[in-house]
Amino acid sequence: MFRTPKATGASSNQMARSNNNNNNNNNDYNNNTAARPGTPPSPTNGSEKPLPDPGSSATPQRPGTSGTEAALKMTRRQASEKYRQAQRAERIYRAKKRSAIARANYADAKQNFRQARSHFALGCKLLVAAIRGWPYIVREKREARRVKAEEEMRRKVLEKKRRLDEKLGVVGEGANQEAGEEGR
Repeated sequence: MFRTPKATGASSNQMARSNNNNNNNNNDYNNNTAARPGTPPSPTNGSEKPLPDPGSSATPQRPGTSGTEAALKMTRRQASEKYRQAQRAERIYRAKKRSAIARANYADAKQNFRQARSHFALGCKLLVAAIRGWPYIVREKREARRVKAEEEMRRKVLEKKRRLDEKLGVVGEGANQEAGEEGR
């Protein structure tokens, strides 16, 4: 950005000032562009460390602020995705676990109902057989009551007979004793 003085007869002072300004502007430009990434380093005094060449890939370049922000966004998105995947995996695990328990419960219930159905069928068959046999049960109970009543009646008759024999025997003995006394 060197300006050349116009050929319109400018004085030497003006030309010197113009050159100084151009040199100062040039130094400012070199100082400003040296800090920008992607520009070659400018020679500076010995107190400052020169910037590394951006073309060399010996060491990884630290991203700028926008790169850091992008990295943070990317990290957050990855973490969110991993979290969603973990939630999905957890839901799938819970579903598998509970479905296995439900299947086992269903199998047990089916087996119990099968047993209950067979037991109910057997119970119904036995109930029908009991209903068919009910008259026989009634007859047996009647016969048992009749036998018991006959036995009770026989016992009562025997008891009456024994009492009567005792009465007759006491009276008979008393009559024998009187006849025996008379005969003496």
